[in-house]
Amino acid sequence: MQHLAADTMSAQMPSGAPAKISAQGVSVSYGEKRALFDVAIDIPDRAVTAFIGPSGCGKTTFLRCINRMNDTIDSARVTGKIELDGADIYAAGVDVVALRARVGMVFQKPNPFAKSIYENVAYGPRIHGLTTSKSELDALVEASLRRAALWDEVKDRLKDSGAGLSGGQQQRLVIARAVAVDPDVILMDEPCSALDPIATAKVEDLIKELSEKYCIVIVTHSMAQAARISHNTAFFHLGSLVEYGKTDAVFTQLIDQRTRDYITGRFG
Repeated sequence: MQHLAADTMSAQMPSGAPAKISAQGVSVSYGEKRALFDVAIDIPDRAVTAFIGPSGCGKTTFLRCINRMNDTIDSARVTGKIELDGADIYAAGVDVVALRARVGMVFQKPNPFAKSIYENVAYGPRIHGLTTSKSELDALVEASLRRAALWDEVKDRLKDSGAGLSGGQQQRLVIARAVAVDPDVILMDEPCSALDPIATAKVEDLIKELSEKYCIVIVTHSMAQAARISHNTAFFHLGSLVEYGKTDAVFTQLIDQRTRDYITGRFG
């Protein structure tokens, strides 16, 4: 991964390394307000890429472009191109429901469905027809809960409501729900901000483990969290991608003065 300031050039992967997600010239407006300016970035598979920057800098807006969540906002207008495995996700005829199965999302506040623990995980595989029998579905639910490091804590109460779990357990249940449909990408928007330190540590360990299989993109206000769990870090400021590279390089070499000022606490 190159480490480079990104205002005037595409933040690209090293030559020959395939990008899982590739964005070129992505801009977003909400009505008359421009929220994102010409973002270009390549994001690798099987790694954690963190988006950092002050509040209102565009990092969540860009994250929501990757699974077309901004489509749900009437005033939002997205221009540019985002490719997933080389295919334009904004092309005419793209099935947005299928796209969101491939690009799962975990939000800031845990949002389990008003269903049992079992049904939370089974919901996606059921609607997408991923299993053909109850025994297959049972096995997939168990495998997904194991992958989310939650099985041992809930295996004896799968019929209980997901809302009855602790905040950290609910967030891991939501992650289990996301992985149950075997996505290509998992987006996470401040997934630990509502959790206590112990629950945060469990979710961070889970994110690191899941990155061995999935492309994970995480928005975080915590620079310490980005340093702990991400392989690559992108710094956003005032709607622009300013700097992008290997996390240790971004945090130590600090090519752009705005990155320096943010990481050293001058603003944020």
